[in-house]
Amino acid sequence: MNNYKLLPALDSLLTTRNLTDSARALNVTQSSMSKTLGQIRESFQDPILIREGNQYILTERAKSLKQQLPQLLRQIDSLYLSAEFDPLQCQRQFSLALTPFFAPEILPLLCEKLEEQTPNANISCVLWQEEQLKELVAQEIDLVAVMAEEIPENLYGKEIGQDHYVIVFRDKHPFRHHSISVRDYLNAKHILVNGISERHRQVDLATSSHSMERRVFAKLPSFQSALETLSRTDCIITAPRHLAEQYANKHDLCVKPLPFELPAHKYYLLWHAKHHHDPAHKWFRSLLEPEFKAHFAKA
Repeated sequence: MNNYKLLPALDSLLTTRNLTDSARALNVTQSSMSKTLGQIRESFQDPILIREGNQYILTERAKSLKQQLPQLLRQIDSLYLSAEFDPLQCQRQFSLALTPFFAPEILPLLCEKLEEQTPNANISCVLWQEEQLKELVAQEIDLVAVMAEEIPENLYGKEIGQDHYVIVFRDKHPFRHHSISVRDYLNAKHILVNGISERHRQVDLATSSHSMERRVFAKLPSFQSALETLSRTDCIITAPRHLAEQYANKHDLCVKPLPFELPAHKYYLLWHAKHHHDPAHKWFRSLLEPEFKAHFAKA
């Protein structure tokens, strides 16, 4: 069996051609160095050093090893060095998944930052909906920006913001001029967003004591389409405050609090442990984290 631990000792012996000097250089006893030479000879099936008078000479095999070994040892040492990351030289593709709870306005900002600092890299952004976070290990995704209550094992993360739900409707809606009761809320025409079941469950649980269900008028594929539909109908939508307020001014929408209590929810930037020590990944998440935090701070 090959013993790679012998290579540093072999390198020293090939350089010094002296057991005493090599023992001193490696901080071992001379008898230990003599034993190591015996192991080297057995491993390479070659004497390596041959005594000639009061000195040692190298065998032909030893001469060949002396040429190859220094570069090989440098390569082995390099395996233990932390890789350095240069954004200007980076050519990799970064990937980001976001839930529909994030306003799409954040994506151009992220792309702008990435292009400024890594002009040769690129980014792939996808929608993250009902996937389980514990399945992230099987996904080719660097980061997930998501609302979460529990973070599964082997995931790392940073909290990037907190928020709560509000009611959104158009400026012409009858709700505009009076307070909203739970009955008013349940009787209203609701727009739901497909793929976001957790929020629906929270609302239904909070209103379950009223023995009536919400009137669902439409199920739409995104918050953007749902919020834009409000300006054309007398429907309402229950949405995160930061998302609602970003659209309110653009589409003449009104934002009011819910007539019942829902707990505040937290947003995280998450990644799997397999990425945690990768220098490029560290840089990427350090780039995105402050942008997401600023996104919530402005809401």
